[in-house]
Amino acid sequence: MKKHLIAATLILSLSGLASAQTLVTVNGTKIDSKEVDNQVSLLIKESNSQFQDSPQLRQDITNRLIMRTLLIQAAKKQQIDKDPQYLDLLKQAENKAKQLGDDKKPNFKTQWAIFKDDLLTQAYLTQVAQNNPVKPEEVQAAYNDLVKNYSGVKEVQLGEIITQDPDSAQKAIAALNAKKNFSTVAKQYSIDKSGRQKGGISEGYINLKDLQANADPVYNAIKNLKKGQHTTTPVQVRPDSNIYIIFYVNDIRALKIPSQEELSPALTRRIQNSKVNQVIEQLFNNANIKK
Repeated sequence: MKKHLIAATLILSLSGLASAQTLVTVNGTKIDSKEVDNQVSLLIKESNSQFQDSPQLRQDITNRLIMRTLLIQAAKKQQIDKDPQYLDLLKQAENKAKQLGDDKKPNFKTQWAIFKDDLLTQAYLTQVAQNNPVKPEEVQAAYNDLVKNYSGVKEVQLGEIITQDPDSAQKAIAALNAKKNFSTVAKQYSIDKSGRQKGGISEGYINLKDLQANADPVYNAIKNLKKGQHTTTPVQVRPDSNIYIIFYVNDIRALKIPSQEELSPALTRRIQNSKVNQVIEQLFNNANIKK
């Protein structure tokens, strides 16, 4: 759970109301069921029903709310909410909202409270990063590990046909089995508008090692495919989603590792994020969380 909380998105738009069932308290701060209900409804709506209400989805959202609450508490403990720079940014945003007339909208008070907390958490994370700078020797060590870890790894360029039901996915597979061009089939069956425009083929490549680590269902589906082959059964990446995908291997090649100079910015960001996550992990370890 700890790892999941740290990796989770840190900022969510909330619209919780009082008088709902308390799901969890975080150092005395309550998170109620109405907050989770609102987030579930919002996510389903914004994803065009690609996500479905489920216990796992609700647990994920609750975990994110727990982490968000911890960050707000930590920021206030360090009095970042009274910091002149934070207050100045808040004032600028308030003036902008008034210029646009947003302050006259019915839900402005709720949305403004959300914005203030979002800005506060970001200010806290910025301060954490500034207090934990990345050293050059850390970047060098990270690059050496990367070269060792990815030596001999291959990368693939994938195509995707994304459908919202198994029947459409099976029709697309049947068309591919009949030797129809992948891009033609993607344009006919994929619900991904941008993907259809590109014939379903991704512009970039992904290495198989990262794919296995971060998207195991996708890796298992394509690991034995050769160039020009496709998955013969629809892949449901998330069990709580009604999305079914057909994957196609457009190209396979050896992974070329960039120079340290090229990778230095990305490695620095990764190390910085790790340092920030360590602080967040400590917040979680020290928290009094009651469910």
